[in-house]
Amino acid sequence: MTQAFRLLPRGYLREENSMSIGVLGDLELQSSYQVIISPALLRSVGMEAQLLVQHAGAPESLASVLARLPDKDMADLDRLALTVHARNAPATPYGNEWLFLPIHPQTIRQRLFAPEKVLSELAALNVSPERIVLEITESATLEDAELEEFVSMYRECGFRIAIDDFGAGASNYDRILSLRPNIVRLDPSLIQNAEHSARAARLFPHMVSLLRESGSLVLVDGITSETQARIAVDADAELLQGDWFAPAAGILPPADAIREKSALLMGAGKLAPDRTELRMRSRFMAVWNGYRDGRELDDIVSDIPDAEITRVYVIDNNGYQIGDTALTPHAMRGRGHPLSDARGACWARRQYFRNAVEQPGRVQITRPYLSLTEQRLCVTFSCVVMRPGLGQVVLCMDALIN
Repeated sequence: MTQAFRLLPRGYLREENSMSIGVLGDLELQSSYQVIISPALLRSVGMEAQLLVQHAGAPESLASVLARLPDKDMADLDRLALTVHARNAPATPYGNEWLFLPIHPQTIRQRLFAPEKVLSELAALNVSPERIVLEITESATLEDAELEEFVSMYRECGFRIAIDDFGAGASNYDRILSLRPNIVRLDPSLIQNAEHSARAARLFPHMVSLLRESGSLVLVDGITSETQARIAVDADAELLQGDWFAPAAGILPPADAIREKSALLMGAGKLAPDRTELRMRSRFMAVWNGYRDGRELDDIVSDIPDAEITRVYVIDNNGYQIGDTALTPHAMRGRGHPLSDARGACWARRQYFRNAVEQPGRVQITRPYLSLTEQRLCVTFSCVVMRPGLGQVVLCMDALIN
């Protein structure tokens, strides 16, 4: 059973300059808020409450406080923080923005955070539970049953649930599937890695897509540059947050400023086309024209100068490869492993084949994938071509990527 408790723990509130300050022992708690935006709606849709702590009159990081605070006091800190955040929440442009409130795992474990008490406090502040998003940081110390009980209680009362810092620590997809959070906040390291690592950038949209398909909105946190913001938008993340939009403060940034940055992201479209991709697409068209005009593949590929392009091959209308693969001077030589010989292989289920057949007038290019024959990451260009003596076939060209 959930134990009864006073919403304000063994501390109290002090009013100073029209702001509520929480006092818990020798700690003073104040609030800061960072805007959360929807780039598609071109406006703010929420704000994350962040705790500012002073210890004996001097600022101290929340991480440092949590590291030395006994587990039994975590619930007191969370309850007082909730009150401080709700009381200090700034006015919002639209009046319906979400307020994201973090909940520590130990608070959930101690079962001292009763929803009826929270509802009572929010009612006194004229705040609807539908505007509150409770953020849970996954923890290896929490059992699934504990999390599910907490989520169920608060969801029934109208609160929304978010999983915080997904992609770090004890994060796992099983909990996403079982808890069915309304929102999943990605750990800031994910977008930072995506900016500086081509491999991480390729994986990022897949992670966002997987979470969206599980039924959650995706919030990309920690955005510090326009490049990161564009990566998040290109990945179809619904919610964005970070210092590039506005640092945490006591008030939210002007609506016009948020609209301007959102419009910049949405109006400019995707990142500028990669020059390497444009060059390889041009090379594919040269190969396609040569093959259509009757030249043999081995002759066409023998003088391809592009180091990324390794293989060219032809697939019939049933999806079977015709003849051997033509290797460029840059391909892996020899047939030293059992996956290297693709003569007669069936590629009927590969997307580059299916897309080419369905859209015969367009050049297709895949997302990066691991080449079965080359055993390296590549993309495949493909397009239907009419070949003398064969009729309609699909010409394919593999190009390696870093």
